[in-house]
Amino acid sequence: MNKKALLLFILMITVALPGTNVMAQSKFMVDVNTSCGYEVFTDCTGCHYDPEPTYEMTTYLTEGACGLCTEVTSCNSAPPTEAELLVDAQDTTNDYFESLFALFMQKMMETGMMLPDGTIIDPMIFAEVFPRCPEIAPVIASDFSRQTGYLVRRVTTRTRNSRNIPDDWELEQLKKFEKMAADGDPRTQFNITKPDGSILPTKEYEAFDVVSEGKGKDKEIYFRYMRSITMPGMPNEPPFLPCLKCHGTIDQLGAGVAEAVAAEYPHDLAMGYKKGDIRGAWTIKIPLVEKP
Repeated sequence: MNKKALLLFILMITVALPGTNVMAQSKFMVDVNTSCGYEVFTDCTGCHYDPEPTYEMTTYLTEGACGLCTEVTSCNSAPPTEAELLVDAQDTTNDYFESLFALFMQKMMETGMMLPDGTIIDPMIFAEVFPRCPEIAPVIASDFSRQTGYLVRRVTTRTRNSRNIPDDWELEQLKKFEKMAADGDPRTQFNITKPDGSILPTKEYEAFDVVSEGKGKDKEIYFRYMRSITMPGMPNEPPFLPCLKCHGTIDQLGAGVAEAVAAEYPHDLAMGYKKGDIRGAWTIKIPLVEKP
């Protein structure tokens, strides 16, 4: 095949491949969102899918990536402190928790088995809704990850969904949380806003650190944060949450839950918990730029 024919063939393949624009978008996003080295977020889709020049594209081409920083002086200011990163991670965890809480309440009401005030009409609601937790939570986590640029998820040593397996650092923190719970160590209170606007005062353990991963040119620096998820009591006692109806012992499970879980998650390890046990943890991973 001569050079002209080969180039034409490559061009045809490139145009036909569905991932071509995605690759371009990814490169553009890396250039822009890492220009300041931290917390720079922009939506690149307009530049790559709108045939007319956008404000973002014009700014990028005329002023460079720094023109898209979230603050006027952010390219010349200091990166966030560890205290600021901690607050950001705590707020992100709260937002994730509250979004998940609201979606579960919505799903429960959509079944027609629960009234808006929380009254349970049909006890089979737990078998209908809560085994879906491993499917719903990762979707919300994925949305938060895309919006923030952080890795947002839940992890546990006793999985229902294999995507919740912890990495080495997360596993270490989970073991510490479990020991702290067994020793009766004091917990920190975090106020979560429920869908009805009231406050859910949760008490949990937390851990955070700046962690290096990889070596050489593959080395990455992250601010890592975890907050425990503790099993509450039965739904008829404060804070009136139904978690044990899906994760408790056989005598505590909701009607039909064991069968529903067994059918959908035959390798489930997420039942048999009791009040006060560490179910798992919320985890936030924020990429950082190594200091020169």
